[in-house]
Amino acid sequence: MRLSLFLLLCLMVSCQETEGPTPPTEDVYAAPGAGEDDRERHVWQKPGVVIEVLGDIEEKVIADIGAGEGFFARRLAPLAVRVIAVEIDQRWIDYLDTVRMTELPANLQPRLEPRLALADDPLLADNEVDIVLFVNTLYLIENQEDYLRKLLPALRPGGRVVIVDWKQQDTALGPDPSDRIGLSTLAGMLESAGFQVISTDNTALDYQYIMVAEKK
Repeated sequence: MRLSLFLLLCLMVSCQETEGPTPPTEDVYAAPGAGEDDRERHVWQKPGVVIEVLGDIEEKVIADIGAGEGFFARRLAPLAVRVIAVEIDQRWIDYLDTVRMTELPANLQPRLEPRLALADDPLLADNEVDIVLFVNTLYLIENQEDYLRKLLPALRPGGRVVIVDWKQQDTALGPDPSDRIGLSTLAGMLESAGFQVISTDNTALDYQYIMVAEKK
């Protein structure tokens, strides 16, 4: 009887050792202090998918263009060296500053920098950032190719642009399809602006695609 019990325990320990750690879920990217709207968006936006596309950002500076209420900025700040949350409305800057002071620990607050910019210029310094992130923002910019071209001096060597925008089709969420940017149009725009498209994903997100480009 004791021998059988001993063998059973050994088998249980062996199974635990071979199973390995449980992979993280999307909950690991849940923002502290987030409200109901943020939690609802968390379900369909799948921030973990987008953040994984950014790669290893531990030593990176990220510019979040059109940061809004900070859905991504507040999630990225604990992971990156610095997140520049770019907005063109002072009210959003004030809101983001409140987010920085109330939702981030004191030691992480300097990592989130709300920055007031212009509608046609992100006002990034030369060689300031490693990654520029657009989420549901590029389609709202009037002169998109010119705006993308202005990012080139700000990007460090090997710098990338990650664009998450609405699929050009009828979806349960998002703007009118006529206002959206198609994948081929976006790719051509990036090439003309001085970038080279390195990856496109049209399936990972329900309502959006993800395109990644690097400066030539």
